[in-house]
Amino acid sequence: MNEPKYEAVKQALLHQIQAGELQPGDKLPNEEDLMNQFQVSGITIRKAMTELANEGVITRIKRKGSFVNGAQAADNSSHLIAFILSAEDNFDVSYMKIIKGAQQAAAEFNYSLIVEWSNENLAVEQASIQKMLDRKVDGFLIYPFDPIQSKDNYLLIEKNDIPYLLVDRYNVDHPGYFSGCDNYDGAILATRELIRLKHSKIKFASFHFFLQSEQERFAGYCSAMRQAGLPVTDDDLLTCIDYDALVDSIFKRDVTALFCSNDKLAIEIIGQLTGRGVKIPQEVSVMGFDDWDHAGNLSIGLSTVRQNFEEIGRNAANLLNQVIQGKTHGGNTKILSGVSLVIRESTCENPYV
Repeated sequence: MNEPKYEAVKQALLHQIQAGELQPGDKLPNEEDLMNQFQVSGITIRKAMTELANEGVITRIKRKGSFVNGAQAADNSSHLIAFILSAEDNFDVSYMKIIKGAQQAAAEFNYSLIVEWSNENLAVEQASIQKMLDRKVDGFLIYPFDPIQSKDNYLLIEKNDIPYLLVDRYNVDHPGYFSGCDNYDGAILATRELIRLKHSKIKFASFHFFLQSEQERFAGYCSAMRQAGLPVTDDDLLTCIDYDALVDSIFKRDVTALFCSNDKLAIEIIGQLTGRGVKIPQEVSVMGFDDWDHAGNLSIGLSTVRQNFEEIGRNAANLLNQVIQGKTHGGNTKILSGVSLVIRESTCENPYV
């Protein structure tokens, strides 16, 4: 059978790279020049280039061109980074922003990013990791659903001596490289704002309290409350919300503000409370955390703590590159992105003071 035209182009370019005619870091001819050189269509050239990129032989950078991967020729490096996301909602724009930031940073040092979704399933996460190990990736970025439960999956990577970095969530008992936001200071900012609005009966509502990130936000809330001379008891942490009981507490003025561990929970709470006749923010103020894309587009705009998701992704890829290049050692470096307060309509001064 005749060899497909794209395969002939691919093999010809591979031969040039292996023979040293194209050196590591060299820019390949553009699509039009390759079409003329091989007397084939643009579709054929793009197919050949895509295969070379998927195999880690070249890196394609938008608006710059295609380049021979120097590490590929020198040390059999794939120039591939795997990003494993154990996501609760694959359509959440915050994940897309993290991926975008990581891709942009990876491209700057000629790495391609391969994204795998594992949907909160440890077995699927492990299978994704093994699949990427088989592809000989140079490193992993991992956004885990539960970093404690995923410990055995990390050990699989460690046994293969491949560097990896956790994004957004980490296991405090299993030190590692990490990129996330400053949860503690963000929670202090949010709680102090509610206190500035003359709220003293503030409760913290948790979404997944097993996560270190939520525990850090609760610790920030506790710190701000105590610094203001306000007591914090076990009853101030809501991990399983009884909405009827919460509404009763609001109408009795035992709760005047809620600080939610993330925007998804804050939006759910606003829906549940307004459905039971609670006026927001007149009867209770609600504060979130994340500045999720929907937070400003609700009928009641959500006051929240903004984290820069693209920056988290960029920090993750940059730090992983440092580890791959041997410029960072120790296995316990953490980069925290800054946070800021965004005030909208869901909070107001306590009218009952």
